[in-house]
Amino acid sequence: MSKTKSAPAMDAGVEAVDSLVKSGAEAAQKGFEQAQVAMKQQMDEASRHAAAAQKTMEEVVAFGKGNFEAFVQASTILTEGMQDVARATMAMGQAALAESIENAKAFAGVKSVREALDLQAAFTKTSTEKFVAETTKLSETSAKLAEKAMAPVIERVNLAVKTFGKPIAA
Repeated sequence: MSKTKSAPAMDAGVEAVDSLVKSGAEAAQKGFEQAQVAMKQQMDEASRHAAAAQKTMEEVVAFGKGNFEAFVQASTILTEGMQDVARATMAMGQAALAESIENAKAFAGVKSVREALDLQAAFTKTSTEKFVAETTKLSETSAKLAEKAMAPVIERVNLAVKTFGKPIAA
């Protein structure tokens, strides 16, 4: 008789253990699934941050490349312009030298001191007028050159202000 009385108790104990094991397995499965979802969310978030960081780096590299290209362009403009200014200065010097030689020849043929003084006055006046005109022209050319050479750099500065001057998105 003791066997029959203990069997229902055993069965109840086995059922309780089975129920406990089943509840534990279900809880473990649910916890594992939640952990998988949380891990996936974290990986997705990390991927988004990595993609954003890569995009930002690509933009920084592209911006730096644009700056370098603007610097090269400005340097090229300046170099070519300085060559033009040097040629103009050389031409001005050659013209002044040729004029001086012509005036020296004219001086060699003067007959009086008065004629020499008149010739010198005319030479001085003409030379001064040409010098003022040529230096004014060179100054204007140099100012235009500086403006033209700085244009690519100014464009990049304006782009930098436009790009980096806006608030960073949260």
